[in-house]
Amino acid sequence: LHNRELVDRMSPEEVEYLKTYGGLVERHFNRTVLNAMPKEAWRKLNEPDMIDSPDLDAYVFCKVLETVEIDSSIGDKKKKASRAARDEDDSDEDDEDEMGSSIQEHSAGSFLIARFAAIQKHVLEGRIVLLV
Repeated sequence: LHNRELVDRMSPEEVEYLKTYGGLVERHFNRTVLNAMPKEAWRKLNEPDMIDSPDLDAYVFCKVLETVEIDSSIGDKKKKASRAARDEDDSDEDDEDEMGSSIQEHSAGSFLIARFAAIQKHVLEGRIVLLV
């Protein structure tokens, strides 16, 4: 629970689950591993930078709560590599793909499967919710 911004976005049930799960994991590691480690090494495991961040390339199920425009090229490694190659070739092509713009509008009530990188901003702003 080091990152207050993340905890503030969680529901009370998620926070309770996180606390319970964290307690179980901590007890397990104390019994099986940490009791045999030097205390200095154990303290480093509790630092905030040890917390994983979400996989931005993972596809997620979500529901659109407010009409949004989603740029599907955000964080797209293949598209970045393609742009870099075009820049090296001194090509004057624009950044649109064969199908046109990578920006799409999605209306409220829509359900999507999208890369998390493309919708992360909207999730943080409360315009899209992730579905479990």
